[in-house]
Amino acid sequence: MNLTTEYLDELDDELDAHQLRRKGKRFKKKLVQSQTDAPLGKVARFDPVTQLGVETEFRPTFSASKLERAWILEYLGPFFEDHLIADVLRQVKGGKEATVYCCQADEHLGVELVAAKVYRPKIFRTLKNDADYRQGRVMLDEENQVLRGRREKLAIKKKSEYGQGLMHNAWLANEYQFLLALHAAGADVPKPIAQGNNTILMEYLGDATMPAPSLNTIDLPRDEARALFDRVMRNAELMLRHNCVHADLSAFNILYWDGDIRIIDLPQAVNPYVNPKAFPMFERDITRVCQYFQRYGVDVNPRQLARDLWRQNVKRDSSEVFLA
Repeated sequence: MNLTTEYLDELDDELDAHQLRRKGKRFKKKLVQSQTDAPLGKVARFDPVTQLGVETEFRPTFSASKLERAWILEYLGPFFEDHLIADVLRQVKGGKEATVYCCQADEHLGVELVAAKVYRPKIFRTLKNDADYRQGRVMLDEENQVLRGRREKLAIKKKSEYGQGLMHNAWLANEYQFLLALHAAGADVPKPIAQGNNTILMEYLGDATMPAPSLNTIDLPRDEARALFDRVMRNAELMLRHNCVHADLSAFNILYWDGDIRIIDLPQAVNPYVNPKAFPMFERDITRVCQYFQRYGVDVNPRQLARDLWRQNVKRDSSEVFLA
């Protein structure tokens, strides 16, 4: 078994075979480096004071395995080069969709920690009913530019390897753009910092020893639950007013820390004015949140609540939408 195959197995198919063949030489070099005591590699970081490139080493503190070092270098190294992170401290979450790392922020950012969310390249290719989420969506590339070319549109339609790569980048761009708009509007979403190389760098909630848990894993004080429910509903309403339906909202996607919350995971988010299935998605979001808070005695009619919020905040023919 060669190094490339070992890397694929070690990271549980984090990269597909096509990507590995395309990047084979570069990955092999990194893997060989990671299996020695030598530095992962030296990169030129621009020094804003001297106006010169300074050669320095990117040697993350976190390294669960030697092979994962190459993964970290590939996706998080550019943020080190750009003076956005100073170190990778540990893994916060590993799942089917993405791996999240806690990183020490570069001192000029003004915060101690940031989160780096690295997506699995295959995740959006197998997303169930992905066409439902893409209806009416403006497709963006990895540079956040609108995909206009006939070749690109045809590749996406045919679901070729090239088209699947474009689709993957479009999902990430969709999440980043929604984060930018919603954070600027005052929603309780992580502050986005940068996007690139299959990764979104964003605000970290928690401390150096523990990340904020998701709401579904904790027991809330009963007297706090109602206020927190109202806060989540205000966020759902604020999102509607800024042309966003989360489309996968539940207690699993709400982080909680010391009375504070962050709503996360928005790659599938849709615009209520262009997606004909936006209301059923919104109603499902509201229902899931209501189901979680029922255990604390919060008794509301989720269907009626969803319809009321929609009528008040979306300037669209509600009778047509509710029948869809």
